[in-house]
Amino acid sequence: MFIPPHCPNPACEHYQRPKTPLWYSTHGHYWTKTFGQIPRFRCKACRIGFSSQTFSIDYFAKRALDYGYIYSKVNDGAGLRKIGRDLHASCASVINRIHRLARNAVLVNQQIVDRLPLDEDLVLDGLQNFCVSQYYPDNYTIAVGKRSQFVYECDYATIRRTGRMTARQRKRRAELETVFRPPANAIRKSFSRALDVARRKSESRRFPLILYTDEKTDYLRALWRSSENRKNMVSGQWRHHRTSSKVGRNTRNPLFAVNYIDREIRKDMASQARETVQFPRNVSNAMLRMYLYLFDHNVRKPYRIRMTNEESRRSHAETAGLDRKILIRITRGYFSSRFFRPPGIALSESARMTLNGEWVTPPKAMGEVFPKHLVA
Repeated sequence: MFIPPHCPNPACEHYQRPKTPLWYSTHGHYWTKTFGQIPRFRCKACRIGFSSQTFSIDYFAKRALDYGYIYSKVNDGAGLRKIGRDLHASCASVINRIHRLARNAVLVNQQIVDRLPLDEDLVLDGLQNFCVSQYYPDNYTIAVGKRSQFVYECDYATIRRTGRMTARQRKRRAELETVFRPPANAIRKSFSRALDVARRKSESRRFPLILYTDEKTDYLRALWRSSENRKNMVSGQWRHHRTSSKVGRNTRNPLFAVNYIDREIRKDMASQARETVQFPRNVSNAMLRMYLYLFDHNVRKPYRIRMTNEESRRSHAETAGLDRKILIRITRGYFSSRFFRPPGIALSESARMTLNGEWVTPPKAMGEVFPKHLVA
């Protein structure tokens, strides 16, 4: 018999941690062709009705698909249509299931970051590709632990196309910019948002936090034009170390951690490979898929593969300082349960925008419209 773990209403006193064991009452059932008989319940405090499907990853789903297969194929570089053909499902159904897994991944990552002590320095850089067309380049700002290679944060920015262009291409860019023109400070704002974890945890550190970046001037502007960031720099809580992007990308390079992540993303994500025909068409979808891949990197991929002892096969999250028992508890039911936002966990601005679909896809002027039950 199914026992509801908590009330799904975030405003209810029984949300996440019920105060009494008899906080709900049974309220009949309904039948579906896919999942059979579904029991219904009602909270005695807020009188909200819900069912066992409310806590399932298949909430509002009309068909059961193999989440494990979709997860592995997406992170192995398979295209959406290839996965759909294998499962005899539409491309929209595959995207829908990826979104369900990705939303769980965002919440898991935020819980892990909230529990980590941040006892290592951060390496930050941007991974560039394009969305919709090559006239709308993008930049994924990634903050990585220098020692653990755990990805603490990922942010997004649409940037203006630059570089060598023909006269025809410049004319086309001018025409498109009458509808949508990326802000000139997009990378600076994205970099500042990616420093959210540093702002939240730097005060508890015994030693200054060193931020490793390349020599891009946008990073300097983000550190010194923001009053909060400038305060950390002046007080000595933060230190900035710059490395030329022309230095060899080996393990001796101070930027090795973020260069390693960039290489893995290019290798494993079909939408981020160079000269790909599977480029993103929607920014919110692209960020959800990025968080899904980073969950695989942080939680499921071993820190080092060639080593044989059990300690060396720990995940990147464990290497960053998270206890394995806590990691298992946080990720339990990832492929079967619908994760809810834990109370007391502060979402970063990037995570909140990703969960709520607030990223703007050019040439649109606003974010996506997500169903009410999905908004964080």
